[in-house]
Amino acid sequence: MADTAFSILDIVRRCNCVDDLDLLVNDEGMYRFVIDGKLVGAVSDKDAQQLQMVSDEQARPPFALDMERRLLTFSSWCDNRKKRTAAVATVLEQLRASGAWASLAKWRSELYMVYGSATDPDGVSLALERAASYNFGIRTFGVHINGITKSELGQVRMWVARRSLQKQTWPGYLDQIAAGGIGDGMGVWESVIKECNEEGGIPREIACRAKYAGVIQYFTRSDLGLQPETQFVFDLVLPDGFTPYPNDGEVDSFHLWTIEEVIDGIKQDKFKPNCAVCIVHFLVRHGYLTAENEPDYLDIVDNLYVRLPFPAPRFSIAAERRGCDQP
Repeated sequence: MADTAFSILDIVRRCNCVDDLDLLVNDEGMYRFVIDGKLVGAVSDKDAQQLQMVSDEQARPPFALDMERRLLTFSSWCDNRKKRTAAVATVLEQLRASGAWASLAKWRSELYMVYGSATDPDGVSLALERAASYNFGIRTFGVHINGITKSELGQVRMWVARRSLQKQTWPGYLDQIAAGGIGDGMGVWESVIKECNEEGGIPREIACRAKYAGVIQYFTRSDLGLQPETQFVFDLVLPDGFTPYPNDGEVDSFHLWTIEEVIDGIKQDKFKPNCAVCIVHFLVRHGYLTAENEPDYLDIVDNLYVRLPFPAPRFSIAAERRGCDQP
């Protein structure tokens, strides 16, 4: 982590760093990942070639690579969610065993959904191992919970988590009180409750007090690949006397910071990039960051709500929230 101070726009742009997918795909000779005629991701030339090589070793190759049109698609026999999911799992296991994809060293044994199907009842075209989501460049979804306290005088503080040094991604960086990807067909509120309990020891009855605060969207890129992502954001006011604690080994420690300390931590590049963006969203919503005190305000806001060119599921936050009323 750097000691040099950055602007808030610098930090936000570090996360939302892909402006034009078509330009990126064309400039780098990437393959558009298409299922049933719908664009669902983008794959590097190297990864696409490796996929095709392993695919061709199967008795029935699941992938079809169109080198002229730069398209990665499924063979005609892979025509539904179940078949695609099973075929991709086999290919990924072989890529993992060979060490061909560095991302698969961070295997999660957790499935992410690829949406866009017009025939599957849940709109899912494919489910694949989370660690491979970067390689396929699919749209992913998650929840981020801002854990805060409020004094009688109205002073707001925020709970900040330091990620475990053993975390597979961004070890030692700062994070929200709880956050995580929405996988395995889970719902938004179900994910909120799960992450609050696992990462912060926050019981269900407290987690259910969280207030839905909207979404942020960004298109980021790393050494592992592309990640267009939608995050459902929540604010959770913790009751007096409650202290979160590491519950699953993913968090090293928790710290209660003033908003000024949080802003300084962002500018010092101490936060995991998408966590920083989530907090910037909080600062905008609650009036800590405005056009009066931030010259880059409009550019910052433009980079919090990016349109993503991939299919999304239908979420009913209100319907899921009713589950919190159940024991």
